[in-house]
Amino acid sequence: MNKLFKSTITAAVLSVMSVASASADVTADGVRFIGDTEFAGFCKAVVKDDVRLLRTSVSRNIGLIGASQREVLKVVKAENGVTCNGVSLVEFSQSRDASNVYQFLTARS
Repeated sequence: MNKLFKSTITAAVLSVMSVASASADVTADGVRFIGDTEFAGFCKAVVKDDVRLLRTSVSRNIGLIGASQREVLKVVKAENGVTCNGVSLVEFSQSRDASNVYQFLTARS
């Protein structure tokens, strides 16, 4: 019984440690997501200048924002679409020098 108790405690500690490391990624690069964080993946893609992460966020929001990837991207990059730090996604990518994401967003009309 004592071994079972120790293994349960160990499993609980490991699960808490994995949650803590996942939460640390949200605040990586000195960035904190506040307010409506439902679409924070788009801002995170800009912060990391990662087009693949941006495409993943677009794919995950099909049906929620638009019916296709093209529609989601159109809505997200619109002036009144997703905002990061109070500015549009395109402006935010330009201000953060996220050249890969900026080129991706501006190349897609």
